[in-house]
Parts: sequence; C-alpha cells; structure tokens
Amino acid sequence: MQKKIFWLYITVFVNITGFGMVFPLLPLFAETFKATPFDIGILAASFSVGQFVAAPIFGRLSDKYGRKPILAASIIGSALAFFLIGFANNLTLIFLSRVLHGVATAGNFPIAQAYIADIVSKEKRTEYMGKVAALFALGFVFGPAIGGFLGSLGFSLAFIAAALITLVNLVLVWIFLPESLTKKAKHFVLREGFLNLKAIYSGLRGDFGVLFYLLFAWSFYISNFQVAIPLLTEAKFAMKQMDIGIFFSMTGLASAIAQWFLLPIVIRKIGELKTILLGIGLMVFGQLLAPLTLSLTLFYVFFIFSIIGSGFKRPTVNAVLSKATKEGQGTTMGLAFSFESMGRIFGPVIAGFTIGRLGYSFPFWVTVVVLLVGFILFYRVEMRRIR
Repeated sequence: MQKKIFWLYITVFVNITGFGMVFPLLPLFAETFKATPFDIGILAASFSVGQFVAAPIFGRLSDKYGRKPILAASIIGSALAFFLIGFANNLTLIFLSRVLHGVATAGNFPIAQAYIADIVSKEKRTEYMGKVAALFALGFVFGPAIGGFLGSLGFSLAFIAAALITLVNLVLVWIFLPESLTKKAKHFVLREGFLNLKAIYSGLRGDFGVLFYLLFAWSFYISNFQVAIPLLTEAKFAMKQMDIGIFFSMTGLASAIAQWFLLPIVIRKIGELKTILLGIGLMVFGQLLAPLTLSLTLFYVFFIFSIIGSGFKRPTVNAVLSKATKEGQGTTMGLAFSFESMGRIFGPVIAGFTIGRLGYSFPFWVTVVVLLVGFILFYRVEMRRIR
C-alpha cells in the first residue's frame, strides 16, 4: 500500500503545482484582452462548467476501467489546455482552454479520493484524504510562486511551463503508479453522466445532501476568492504578479500544515463532525474580517485563519462521505465533485458581478452567507445524530 500511496502523493502534488502556476495569473492575463471583472468571473466559471459535466463520467469510467488509465487521460487533457492558453491571442481561445482544462481536471482529484478509498481502511481514510488534500495545498505553495515569477517575465512562459510539468506527471503516472481497483464495475451507462441534473437533485435530497452542500460551499469559497483576491490586492495594496503568487503560496503552505499536521490531532480531540463545524467557523471568521482591514499584514492573518478552516473542512467532509458509501466510490466522488464544480461556477460569476457593481469586499461577504447556511444545515441535520 505504501508504494501506491507514495506515487499517488507525487501525482497529486505535481498536478496541482502545474495548476497553481496558472490560476493566479488568469485574471491579470484576461485584463490584457480588455476583460471586465464580470468577464473574468465568467472565465473562471467556464472551467467549472467543464468539470460539472465531466466529473460523474470520469468517476463512472474509473469504476469500470480502473483509476490509472482515466487519471492518465485527464492529465493529457490538462497539458493540452495549458498549451492552448499559452499560445492564446484572444479571449475566445482563453475561454476554450479553460473549458478543456475543466473537463480534464474533473478526472484528477475525485479519482485520487476514490484511489484512497480502494486501498485504505475506513478508520484511516480521513487521515489519508487529509494528507492528499495537504499535498494539493502544498502544490499551491510552489505553483503560484513559480507562476508569479515566470508570469513577471511573460504570461505565456508560465502557461507553457505548466504544460511541460503536466507531461512529466503523465510519465510518472504511467510508469510508477499501480492500479488500485481490484473489483471493477460490470457496466458503464453513458446517459447517467452528461448533465445528470436528476442525480444532482436526488443527491441533494438524499442522505448525503448536506455533505454535498458543504462541498458546494467550500468550492464557492475557493473560486470566489481566486477571482477576488488578485483584483482586490492589486487595487487596495498595489500588489503585482509576483506578490500575488507569494500570497497564494503562503495560503497554500498554511493549508498544507493544517491538513497534514493539525487535522489528525483535531479529529482525535473533537471528532469528525465537530471538526467540520470548526472549519466552517474559521472560514467565516477570516472571510468576514479580511476585506475590512487596511493593513496588508492583518489581511494575511485573517485569510490564513480562513484557509486553515478550509483545510479542516473539505478532507473531513470527503472522508465522512466516503465512509458512508457502500459501493461505487468513483461514482460517489464524481457526483461530489459535480457539487464542487457548481460552486466553482457560481463563485467566480458572483465575485465578478459583485466587484463590478458593489465593490471589492462584497464577494467575501457573500461567501460568509453561503458558509453560514452550510453551518446551520449541518448542525441541525448531522449533529443531532450523535447527541
């Protein structure tokens, strides 16, 4: 098992490093083509539209054909998307690259989670999923810093470098990552994948509904600030590409530390369900106060509190969801990722709209409302089960 986990860790880390090199630069790159804040929000949402459509399909494909080949296919798609944006000379090509990248990445993180569910016992699943999420965050330590540096030399350079890193990842996966799935699904029904709104509706009303909403709220939070932070910090603190890259690297480091070291301790002390509530509380605290401060230092501090809360929340929710799943881990994680994709659709669109109409602080406060709804629902529905 250790060999499989090691190479899965490497795969996740290299993949997200490439992604992290690109996303802080996208709002600034789009502005060079006269994109408005709302355009930038739509651009970020287009990535998630691709994820929303593809995630359940990739999940079912991985249940049928195995995790490794589907993961490799998704990595190839990511590399193509990076090359496309690297050579883009208009906003239309940027949009196309983001949709393609969304489709491709729909087969990355949910399959990594299903991979862990294949080989790790339920008792240790939260810990291992937390570590995968920590490596995901650690990729955001190196990715934005590298991307910020390369972006200061030229946007295309950062995008092409991300494509090359992704191709290295493909080689590592194909040579070193063993297959984890021992019992494959007998059938694959394609019509259950494309825009399966009925499954989304049933999932929201079913036993996992609150957990799915929490994943939606988490991704809304992440995608909202990915649009808002570069624009707010550029306007309020005169931060440039390199500064923004360093900011996201610091938040990635805080998230990695929270998930790798702190999360197992917190879960042992207070349990998984209370850990989720604590995570939401920290996220609300940071999102509420960060945009109010005039001090860049305090802005960092408040946002790191928020990121630590995020690090507690998401892997714990995924672990609870995985433990409750009887069969078809890939299908469940694919559906969960569709809910995350919906958050990534609405989050950046609302961020772009509210910045354009109301100001730079409002995306953060909208996120507070979305998170508080999740806190209340989770407390009422889930916490009463353990009383």
